[in-house]
Amino acid sequence: MKSKLCIILMSLLTVACSQANTPKKDVITEADVTQASEASLYAQFNQLYYTKFLYKAAYNEADKVTETNDQLLSYATFLMHAVNTTYDSLNLKLNDDLDLMASGKKSKISIDALDSLCVSNKYIEKYIKLKEKNGNKVSAEAKELSKEALALQPKIEKIIMKTDSPLNDIECKKLK
Repeated sequence: MKSKLCIILMSLLTVACSQANTPKKDVITEADVTQASEASLYAQFNQLYYTKFLYKAAYNEADKVTETNDQLLSYATFLMHAVNTTYDSLNLKLNDDLDLMASGKKSKISIDALDSLCVSNKYIEKYIKLKEKNGNKVSAEAKELSKEALALQPKIEKIIMKTDSPLNDIECKKLK
């Protein structure tokens, strides 16, 4: 009886151990990294879209230097830098993507995201000018990031101005 019980216990133990999940090594491939970078880019475009009206309001009220406006400037320039960095990680250039959009070809950026970039860039431009006009110091980092953000603004505005909007929802056209 003891030997039968011992055999049953050993059998159960063997079966239980053989059913244990052995940890699999998850290998991250180049395709996984590319997919994650593309997802990040689309998340940034989404974030731009949701901040468009914040920057439109800030643009309309940017008549004095404030801490809030300074923080909005930092955020706007950082977000544009993040978009450029993500494009670089995909071995793409925002400038080339804008050329695709301008020629009517499929591009990664949507018209909504482009409009949002345009609005935030207009805010950056207006607020930097206000700070400099009032004699307030603009940090070297803010100047560098602003320069990067505004480098493509003429091309962005050209595309925006050529884009028809039946719903009249392109905000950048409305900012003077």
